[in-house]
Amino acid sequence: MTDRSVFDRRSIRYPLARLIVTAVLTAIGLALLSDAVLMLDSVRGDIRRTMTNAGNAAGAAADAAVVFKDAKAARDVLRMFEAYPEVEAAALYTADGARLASYGEQRLMPAIARELGPSAPDIGFLADSTELYLPIVVDDAPVGGIYLRARLDSYWQTYVSSIATTFLVAIIAGALALILAMRFLDRIIKPVRMLAEAANDARLRQDFVPREIPEADDEIGDLVRNFNALLAEVGTGRRSLQRQHDELERLVGERTAELLAAKKSADEANAAKSRFLAAASHDLRQPIHAMRLFLETLSGSPLNAEQRRITNYLTLSTHSLAEILNALLDVSRLDGGRVKPRPEIFSAYALLRNIEAEFAPLALAKGLRFKFYFPTNELLLFTDPKLLYSLLRNIIDNAIKYTDQGGVLVGFRRRRDSALIQVWDTGIGIAEDQLEAVFDEYFQVGNPQRDRTQGLGLGLAIAKRLANVLGSRISCHSRLGSGSTFDIRVPLADAPRASASIASAQTAAAEGGASRYAGLRIMVIEDDVMAAKALEFSLTAQGMMVVIHANAERALADARCEQTDFYFVDYRLPGMNGMQFLDTLQSRVQRPLKAALLTGETYLEALAGDVSRRWKVILKPVESAALIAEIEAQGLSRHTE
Repeated sequence: MTDRSVFDRRSIRYPLARLIVTAVLTAIGLALLSDAVLMLDSVRGDIRRTMTNAGNAAGAAADAAVVFKDAKAARDVLRMFEAYPEVEAAALYTADGARLASYGEQRLMPAIARELGPSAPDIGFLADSTELYLPIVVDDAPVGGIYLRARLDSYWQTYVSSIATTFLVAIIAGALALILAMRFLDRIIKPVRMLAEAANDARLRQDFVPREIPEADDEIGDLVRNFNALLAEVGTGRRSLQRQHDELERLVGERTAELLAAKKSADEANAAKSRFLAAASHDLRQPIHAMRLFLETLSGSPLNAEQRRITNYLTLSTHSLAEILNALLDVSRLDGGRVKPRPEIFSAYALLRNIEAEFAPLALAKGLRFKFYFPTNELLLFTDPKLLYSLLRNIIDNAIKYTDQGGVLVGFRRRRDSALIQVWDTGIGIAEDQLEAVFDEYFQVGNPQRDRTQGLGLGLAIAKRLANVLGSRISCHSRLGSGSTFDIRVPLADAPRASASIASAQTAAAEGGASRYAGLRIMVIEDDVMAAKALEFSLTAQGMMVVIHANAERALADARCEQTDFYFVDYRLPGMNGMQFLDTLQSRVQRPLKAALLTGETYLEALAGDVSRRWKVILKPVESAALIAEIEAQGLSRHTE
């Protein structure tokens, strides 16, 4: 910290120095003023005494000359004023006022004394001269008078010299006083400055050790002692705070390491689970896929009543197994973030037709009413139709399972720029404290025995995950014993553009309507023998000509490969995989290939954005109706030369 000048207004020196200078100058001024006034009175008194004494002495010496009017004797008396250099004129007057004798310049004195009366010297400040007239009295009778006129220069010179000497002495005394005062001021300022420097140093260096500052037994000393005591307390507090901070950091570091280790372990376990499900999904779906195709083919053949009953039970069991597997794999895919929405414009009516086709028979089988509510005007949605349909399937399926009487209502309402979709049921309802828990995995209301005919309790968990993927929120309102309502909002689409999209889809569907499939040449590339046979039986039952190969290399070597109408190719093949096979074959032929990749591997959906631009992906297990629908969707209904 720099030492501030006494002229720096920010320094404590400035007001103190100003106070000292003001006090000294005031004292000097008062001393000079009082000395000047007192000395002026003294000079005036000296002048009056001198002139009065000189006049009285001259009058006493000249009283006889004045009585007898002896001019010569009077002049001799007046020569006494030669000893008074300041007297410049003097005169003696008779009783009748005539001038008897004079001394000095006659023009400076009056000619007749009648104009004069007894007077004292009138002495103005710095006046040039003064006059005095005294009567001469003999036996108490005035016999004449004496007149004196004196110059005052010498008196005033003495007066001014005395004042100047006094002023010089006062200035010297004031300077000495200022020097002593400033030295004393330094003794006050020094510890204060050291305190300021110590405070600034402690702030900058964060060092709160007490400083060595001179201590006097006065208020400044008290300030220094209190400052050092404060530094000691702050230092102790900071050390305590630092110890607590270090301990807290250590605890936070330990807990963070534990949490990171736990998170890493959980992430590794989740990744391992996802890898296992992704790897195992193909192997798990293959036998179910084959079983369903075999059962469909078997159901289409002549069977007696007992065989038909057993076949129906096998179909139900296979269907339940497939649903359980699909639910588990759906949760895995949604948790892994591999499902990405692909929004498009579609009509709510088409969605309702699909819902009606799937669930109206199920509701009818339980004796339930299954109704819809929707606006009369066209309702066009903009979202991923497949994910939305999957979400609603889980909610509606759950509603039908837990409703024994009454019915289920699916409603669509327009709400500004979105559509509110609601599923109402008159089922068993949900307690208020369980409204959030119903979206948890494996939670089921009213199924303590874990009856597998009512599912695994994953439907609503999947629905919630699908809603999150779609950027929506699913909510539930329910009263125990009175049914439940599930709500979800989805965005509406631009009507003109949506109408054009729907019209195009309807035209394409009309042009590719169902017809016979006899003579269609189908090639199946599948390394699983049972799955390949199931595909062969299912497709040949429709009159199609099916060729099977166990790997891509043999299929490419077959001369019939390039003349085939449609290809069903398993993704996981020994050697070249299914997608590589189709890409290679497409490079050989001039026409666009019509084909579909069959896979049970959920991780392949992560490639859906890239794969679906080239080849359709169908997840196993798949029903024969889905195979036929895919053939129709790609524009094939009948073999043409």
